[in-house]
Amino acid sequence: MWIKVVFSACMLMGLSSQVIGQDDKLIEILDKELKREYELLAKQNPPVYFISYNVSDITVLSLEASFGSLMNSDRNRSRILNANVRVGDYAFDNSHNFQGSERFSRYSGAMPLPLENIEDAIRQTTWMATDMGYKVASSAYTIAQRSEKNETGEVPDFSKENVVSFIEPPLSPKDTEVDVKKWIDQLTAWSQAFLVDKDILEGSVNFSFVSGQKYFLSTEGSKIRQNELRAEIQISAAVRSAGGNVIPLHQNYFARHPGELPAATQITADIDRMIKKLQELKVAPVADPFAGPAIFSGRSAGVFFHEIFGHRVEADRLKSSDDAQTFKEKIGKKVLPKFIDVTFDPTLPAFQNNHLTGSYAYDDQGVKSQKVQAVKEGILKDFLRSRKPLLEGQRSNGHSRAQTGLNPVSRQSNLIVSSSNQKEEDALRKMLIKECKKQDKQFGYYIKNVQGGYTMTDRYTPNAFSITPTEVYKVFADGRPDQLVRGVDLIGTPLTMFSEIQATGTTSDIFYGYCGAESGYVPVTAIAPAIFVRKIETQKKPEANMDKPILSNPANMDK
Repeated sequence: MWIKVVFSACMLMGLSSQVIGQDDKLIEILDKELKREYELLAKQNPPVYFISYNVSDITVLSLEASFGSLMNSDRNRSRILNANVRVGDYAFDNSHNFQGSERFSRYSGAMPLPLENIEDAIRQTTWMATDMGYKVASSAYTIAQRSEKNETGEVPDFSKENVVSFIEPPLSPKDTEVDVKKWIDQLTAWSQAFLVDKDILEGSVNFSFVSGQKYFLSTEGSKIRQNELRAEIQISAAVRSAGGNVIPLHQNYFARHPGELPAATQITADIDRMIKKLQELKVAPVADPFAGPAIFSGRSAGVFFHEIFGHRVEADRLKSSDDAQTFKEKIGKKVLPKFIDVTFDPTLPAFQNNHLTGSYAYDDQGVKSQKVQAVKEGILKDFLRSRKPLLEGQRSNGHSRAQTGLNPVSRQSNLIVSSSNQKEEDALRKMLIKECKKQDKQFGYYIKNVQGGYTMTDRYTPNAFSITPTEVYKVFADGRPDQLVRGVDLIGTPLTMFSEIQATGTTSDIFYGYCGAESGYVPVTAIAPAIFVRKIETQKKPEANMDKPILSNPANMDK
């Protein structure tokens, strides 16, 4: 689960002009076909009891510049339909877990829809997607019935939820207007800065702007149309060390609209700092494997909690007998230090004036988003739930999400870590040095920045995690200046790592990323304070090497 981008360049562009201002014609067409399909398929054997249609009508503008030149400019609009067909009933349906059920659950029934609201064309595509969805669901249901009967009192396969009607006003031309030439000029200027060092192998800046609408209709009567608007800048750079090791750094920025992204002067300054850091990393020593104390910055701690904790409270996965089910039986029990609270809040649009990418009004199963208190004073209180109940009597809490065209499952949103045991930065550093001396360690680590990470939650691999730092410093117990090192990978197991958290900082920072799991990649945010951990374990990072070039870089010949 990794955390991770044809037009005229001389004009202002309204990216979603084909959908702006349109009425509910698409909803009308889809609803008509939905009712027809349901009426007929409910009479089949096995009978359909639920159908939903998800449609993503999205336009993406992508621009990329590298070393001062435009490399890519693309504008693409797509309409993707995902038909979810369920047979049986709420208690026992085709989604019931059985040996090998994964091959059915991964079928999404996704098909491209016509971009124009031509009724016959849209209904034909919808009919084909629904027909195929029924055939797959029918096969899965038949096998599930043979494999495992539903016992009295067993948790149902699908929860009953409130019928929703939510039609968000369409985006205006101003919402989607972009000065493409301005952005091309800015991206090329930013990326040109990376030419300063002949050992910098990658120096690219990407800009993307996503705009459009997402639709949800179901045979229960729900009708939802909500807007999608997201702007991003991603900076990627890499330098080659004297030994040939390729060392990457990344920086990204998110906002709801391009006009809300950071000022150009701030990004220019950040790129200058990135170049300086690459030059320092180029000559930094490679770290040896290590076990000892560490401080995580707020951004790094956000990834820490996302990977180690967040994926283990996504309820859908816990229903599988193949999952390690770390926390399945832990409701009401201590799972984190007493001073830690963890919430997931997709209803929160911003934090300290920063746009949050894990926010949404309704999830991909048509359920209103909800704030979930997962941990209170270290005690596990709840899971992130879709309409697939984990325990009897449970309903969704609005955390069913998916990448366009895939089937939604319970996923994270905006993760927020808070603490009642807060220490100032100097106090955390003193705690680190004291612990180094107690463990007879010459140094501890300060993990300032990370690229992302992944975790394994099944029973057939070690129930472990790995986080990939990009900026790590040795903090010496004898007071020597901190030393930048490279080649560090953080590894470990969740329960052991949780028990080592001793204190947190006083201010929180934000990590933005894309989280990948069974339902694809979804945007998420993690907000956390710095944390002091009594003991971590690291290993050497796998190396990406490049032989020294035979000829000089032509871009640097006259410098």
